[in-house]
Amino acid sequence: RGLAAAMAAAAAGAAGGMTARRTYMVGIGWYLSHFVVSIGNDGLMKYLGGSLPPFQIVFLRFLSAAVVLLPLLVTGGKDAFKSARLYMHFVRGSLLALGIGLWCIGLNLLPFASCVVINNTMPFFKMTFAKFILGEKVGKERWLASIGGFIGCLIIFNPTSATFDPRSLVLLLSACCFAMLDIFNKKYATSESIVSMLFYGSVATALVSAFHAWKSWVPVTTAQLGLFGLLGCGANLLLFCLLKGFQYVDASATCPYRYTEFVLSAIIGFLVFAEKPMASTLLGSCIILPSVVYCAMIECRGSADSKDEPTKEADEKLAAAPAGGAGGRAG
Repeated sequence: RGLAAAMAAAAAGAAGGMTARRTYMVGIGWYLSHFVVSIGNDGLMKYLGGSLPPFQIVFLRFLSAAVVLLPLLVTGGKDAFKSARLYMHFVRGSLLALGIGLWCIGLNLLPFASCVVINNTMPFFKMTFAKFILGEKVGKERWLASIGGFIGCLIIFNPTSATFDPRSLVLLLSACCFAMLDIFNKKYATSESIVSMLFYGSVATALVSAFHAWKSWVPVTTAQLGLFGLLGCGANLLLFCLLKGFQYVDASATCPYRYTEFVLSAIIGFLVFAEKPMASTLLGSCIILPSVVYCAMIECRGSADSKDEPTKEADEKLAAAPAGGAGGRAG
């Protein structure tokens, strides 16, 4: 019980007394951090994908993520393994496994650029789900900024109508799965402990993907197991950053920032791998970044209009995190 209580108290204390503008910036900062981790994870998965089938990678990635967390849970005692919503973790795991599986199918149907563009319709599904399921107020600035980001995405990847196939609808279903997964993460980010969300989400995803992984199993080397250990740590860190972001801001507030991943990837590629970005990447970035800045300015202006008073709503949500057990809160 002490583990979850300490985490809840720390989260509540961090947001306590924050102005609305500060809360927004901290939440978006956590959300953007998860993209930095995601880029590193994608690099590891791409390397491992050269010799291992997709579902085996998914299975071992999330199995490793669960194993990495075991020492933390064991030190918390048997209560650390309790969760009031085990069914919810199974649904999260199923959504993630289904989304990844449909994404892999889509990659075999269409060129990569088209797959990326279709997958990035996800923010529009997420804003719709957030409005009708979570009851969030999705203002026009979030829609406009997301549309601007999507246009930038189109410019960067430059798909043509000739590359699309009716069967690419599986990618839209994949985007729906990922969007609904974020809705689940947002809904339970403050009522379940983060450790519980990380552990049971990873276990559920590993179980759901185990059958497909077994059918195409390939022997794994010691070096690959070491990389999966890193990938497991990365998977936990990625979801941790995402959940922390959702503790501070609405799920729909993060949608326009989805497209900054392309800009961050280009920057890291230039700094780390000396890859010169293409003209289309620079042009697309010139649309994505102003869209994001516009959204941030409008959101912060709205916070200023409320006289920058401490956000009681954020404090109440964070303080509502369970004080007992690891439950109570890929992914």
